[in-house]
Parts: sequence; structure tokens; C-alpha cells
Amino acid sequence: MREPYRIVGLWVRVILLVVLLWGGLVTVLSETPRDRAVADFQAALRTGRVTYVIYKGDNSHLNGLRWSTSPLLWYRLTDPWNLTYTKHDLQRELSTELPNTARAGPVVRDVSAHNNRTGLFPGWPFRVPVPHLSWTVRFAWIVTFLIMLGTARPRIGNRWAWFWLFTVGQIGAVMFLFSEPRPLSYGLEPQRSAHTGQMGGGQGCAMAIGLSFVVSVIVAWALAGVVHTLLDMLAFP
Repeated sequence: MREPYRIVGLWVRVILLVVLLWGGLVTVLSETPRDRAVADFQAALRTGRVTYVIYKGDNSHLNGLRWSTSPLLWYRLTDPWNLTYTKHDLQRELSTELPNTARAGPVVRDVSAHNNRTGLFPGWPFRVPVPHLSWTVRFAWIVTFLIMLGTARPRIGNRWAWFWLFTVGQIGAVMFLFSEPRPLSYGLEPQRSAHTGQMGGGQGCAMAIGLSFVVSVIVAWALAGVVHTLLDMLAFP
């Protein structure tokens, strides 16, 4: 009688994991864009290829303008500190350069007052820069967090350990879906062996702090480099 529930549970885990991995990849690529000139941005606006714009700054100066033409293709203005491109210029071009079609313009987001977190919780699942679909990542993260709280006997760590991995650790939700309450690689097979040495809250917090540095510095840039290389091989500009 438990087999149908295990099948449904496995598929739910896989779907949640795919959504979170997709959201994480898009977020990493948006933070590691390729350099382009202002003329490239203006040309992309005129042809209606810009889907998302992120910037910091005010009417005197824009710092780090980024834009995308698809979820995996992100660009930024070359040497933005040396340009005189302002928020007023951006607003003018958004109103005049867009093609006169029924297609909606790009999503524009000012992140001057934002950071990478939402209180204690990580910011990336709640600000994935994809028009109309970013809610799916928020939903997947929240559902995974609730599943973690409702899991009676986690294998690797207790609920406090997982709480810190979900929040400070940034990628705790992805780790949980891979490993709890049994490794995803087992599929529908029975649990092979019991896991001993469950982490407590203190150990989970220490691991989460280490993970936050690894994810933000090493994993993100390495992943972005691999994806950019693949896009170059596939002849994406």
C-alpha cells in the first residue's frame, strides 16, 4: 500500500529539485554576466530581445547595469564606473527604444536597497530574475522547507541542523531533496543502511557558515564558467 505514496513522493522531490536547480543556475548566471557596450544594450532593446534589466544607482550614475535576452544569457555594461549612463537615460530608452509591438517590455528591477538575503532566509529563491516564472522557485523553496519541518526522522541532521543549512547555508533545500529522508539515488529501493552520527544544531550552523562561503565564491563562479563555455561552444553570443 505504501508503494504509490513512495512513487508520488519521489516525483515531488525530483520536480522540486529541478525547479530549485534551475532557479539557482539562472541566479548564478545573472550575477556573472558577460561584458557588453551600451550600444549592444540599445540594439537589444530596439529588437525587443531584452527580457530583464537589473541596475543599481540613481539619476547621477548607474552602477552595474545588467540585462538578459533569455534566462541563461546575461550581460552587463563594460566598465560601468567609467560611463555617464544614468537612470534617466535608462528610463528614456525603455520608453523610446522598445519596438512598437504588443509584446510587453522587459522586467526592470532596481536593487540599490537590496542585498542577497531576505532577513535570515537566503534571497536568491525569492528574487530569481525570470519574468512570470520566478514564483515557481519561491514556491518550491517554501514547500521544501515545510517538508523538512514535517520530516519526523531526518537521516543526516536534526531539524535545527537543516534549518541552518536552509537559511545560512544557501543551498540546504537542494541538499535536503538529494539526501532526505533517504538518498534520491536510491529511487524506490529500500534504505540500505542506517545513517549514524546525525548532526545537531551547532554542527549544522557551522557547516552552513562554511557552505555559504563555498557557494558564493567557488561554486558560483566555477558553475558560471562551465555554462558560459558551453554556450560559447553552442555559438550563443
